[in-house]
Amino acid sequence: RERERERAAARMVLYLVGLGLGDENDITARGLAVVKTCKRIVLESYTSILPGIEKARLEEVYGKPVEIAYREKVEEGIEEV
Repeated sequence: RERERERAAARMVLYLVGLGLGDENDITARGLAVVKTCKRIVLESYTSILPGIEKARLEEVYGKPVEIAYREKVEEGIEEV
């Protein structure tokens, strides 16, 4: 079991994708393609503010759930991410 975890960890990749400054359509085509391949999407919302964009709309565009990382998770619970 431990060996499986090590192999899975070796295959994990962390992508940092900028969403743009306006609305959900400002993400680049390459960024959207990467997001659609990810198992998890975590939106850092401590320093990043997307005014007027609902989480549900992002999930609709990305085709999968979006986890919101509020200040506590960013500062103290980053291991979960």
